[in-house]
Amino acid sequence: MRAIDERILTASVHAKHESEAYARIVMEEWQWRVRQRTYEVFIPWYSTYWTQQWIATKVAWYKLMYTEGEATPEERLVSYLQEQFYEQVLKPVSSFVDPQTVMEDTAVYYLRELKGQLDHLPLEYPISVAAFNQHLESIPAIVVKVVPLQEASLYAVLRAADLSTLPAYDALLEEIAAVNDAANPTPSPDRLQIVANRAVAKLVDSMALRGGATTASTIVGGFWGLVISAGSAAYGFMEHEHDKPAMEAQLRENLDAALDLIWQDLVEDQRGGIAALMYHMSTQIEDAVSHPLQ
Repeated sequence: MRAIDERILTASVHAKHESEAYARIVMEEWQWRVRQRTYEVFIPWYSTYWTQQWIATKVAWYKLMYTEGEATPEERLVSYLQEQFYEQVLKPVSSFVDPQTVMEDTAVYYLRELKGQLDHLPLEYPISVAAFNQHLESIPAIVVKVVPLQEASLYAVLRAADLSTLPAYDALLEEIAAVNDAANPTPSPDRLQIVANRAVAKLVDSMALRGGATTASTIVGGFWGLVISAGSAAYGFMEHEHDKPAMEAQLRENLDAALDLIWQDLVEDQRGGIAALMYHMSTQIEDAVSHPLQ
C-alpha cells in the first residue's frame, strides 16, 4: 500500500494546485466586478452633494438621539456605510460570482481532479478494486471535531453524487462559517469597516471645521434649529463640487486598500476563505497517507 499512498499523495497535491488556480481565476472576476461597481456606483453615490447632505443629516440625528452606552453616532454611520456598500456592490456582484458557490465549486473541482487520477490505480497495481476501495475508506477526508464527531472517508467524498448529502460535509460548512462569524465566507466585515471608518473620519473632520449655527438654524431655533445647524455642516454645493474630485480620489485609494485586504482574506485564508473546504480535505488526506512514509 505504500506505493499506492505515494500516488494518492502526489495526486492530491496536483489536484490541490489545479483547484487553487481555478479558484483564483474565478475570484479575479469577482474582484474586477467589485472594483467596477465600487468605481461606477458606490463612489459616485457617496460623493454626490445630496448624499453628503443626507449623511450629515443622519449624523446630526444620531447625535441628537445618542444615549450613553449605545452605539456612538460615528459607529452608527459606519454601519450605514457598510450596509450601503453591501447593497450597492457586494450583493449585485454575488449574482455573477458568489464566494460561497466558489468555495463549494473549488472543493468539487479538487475531488474531480483527484478522482480522475485515482480511478486507474487498481489497474496499475496488483490490488483488487474492492481492496482498493476499502483502503480509500480507511483514509479520512473530512474530520469535524464536534459532538458527535463527524467524519467522511476519501471513498465517501469521491463517490458522493452530492457532497451536501454527507453530514460531515454540512458540519464542515458550519465550522467554516463559525471561523468567518457568518453564514458563508463573505468578505470580512472588519475589512469593510476600515473603509467606513476612514470615510466617517473625513466627514466628521469636515463637520467639525464647518460646524456652527447658520442663519436658518438661528431663525428656526429650538430642536429643528439644532438639526439644521448640524446638517448644514455639509459642504455648500459649489464648494462641494470643487472638492469632489479630491474626495473621490481619496475614497478610491481607501477602498482599493480595503479591497486588497478582502481579497487576501477570501483567497489566502485556508481556514475561512473560498478554498477552505478543499484545504481541509486535502490536508486530511495528505496527512493520512504521509504518516506511513515518515
